[in-house]
Amino acid sequence: MFLFNSLRKAYFPETDFPERHVDKEKCSKCGRCYETCPTHGYRWRKGDFPEPVGYGEFKAACLNCGNCIAVCPTDAITINGSYSVKSGRYQNYLLKKVSPPDPLGLKGKKQYKDFKENLSKVEQAIYSRRSNRLFKDKQVPKHLIERILEAGRFAPSAGNCQPYKFIVITDQQIIREYEMRSMKILKQYKDLYLDTEGNRPWWKRILVMAMITFSSWIMVNKVDPRPITAMHKAYKNNEKIHFNAPTVIMVLKDKRGISNPDLDAGICAQNMVLAAHSLGLGTCYISLSITPLNYPIMRSFRKKLGISYPYEAVTSIAIGYPKGKIDGIVKRDTPPVAWI
Repeated sequence: MFLFNSLRKAYFPETDFPERHVDKEKCSKCGRCYETCPTHGYRWRKGDFPEPVGYGEFKAACLNCGNCIAVCPTDAITINGSYSVKSGRYQNYLLKKVSPPDPLGLKGKKQYKDFKENLSKVEQAIYSRRSNRLFKDKQVPKHLIERILEAGRFAPSAGNCQPYKFIVITDQQIIREYEMRSMKILKQYKDLYLDTEGNRPWWKRILVMAMITFSSWIMVNKVDPRPITAMHKAYKNNEKIHFNAPTVIMVLKDKRGISNPDLDAGICAQNMVLAAHSLGLGTCYISLSITPLNYPIMRSFRKKLGISYPYEAVTSIAIGYPKGKIDGIVKRDTPPVAWI
């Protein structure tokens, strides 16, 4: 059954989306949910109530991350249900048990705020950290960036080979050039999947369906439909991928690293992200622009950044001071666990 499912449709597989609701009696019309949503999942104009929306054949542009709930100053947003791909190449196997943190196994008998003090500071940082897309126009001091980098330096790695390199970008013109170069490539793919308005003629839909499904056999991690909504968000946001963050740290891997340098780079990046939040900063992992960066067409820009063999970009971290409350407790779905 699994083998059969893995050969099935990858282009717009049947998907259940969570249901979002905005309580208009509580809503202040501030638009923070619209700004923070990674998928352009809300329609909003100043002075209006935000409205949950979809994009083209995505009946809802929602990944169930809960960030709109975390940033809402009036607790006006609720999300019920889970994001679930029901069949096909990208069928997921989460348990559809969406719940807040429960590290003590209390099964909802107490709210998080009532047992928070029983947790370590590291646990509190893990459960409250949210991806930040609302940054103040204020640069991060160099001494704080150095503390973040130092946290990455002490991450575990296979054979302690530390197969990574960091590039810190605080020059806004360089960040903007990076975004615009990347978006030229990302927009072509987005418009292949769905055009600018989210539509596609029937004949092109059949052609693209076949193309995407075939591509998913050879690069399954690259053609999942969910990043399309993030590309649409960046396109609608004046092609800004890093959300006006004052600092971007690129995490590079040494391709010769022992065992799995991608994993080592990811562990390193998480150390830095948790350190940043403990220092009162906000962060957001942004890998949307990494794939274009590694293409031959962006060789000259890689040279400009000083990226050359044996290094290759794995991810980037947008860092800055959060604009208003960002971190907070949200619900998460549950992966299967086998106890042996």
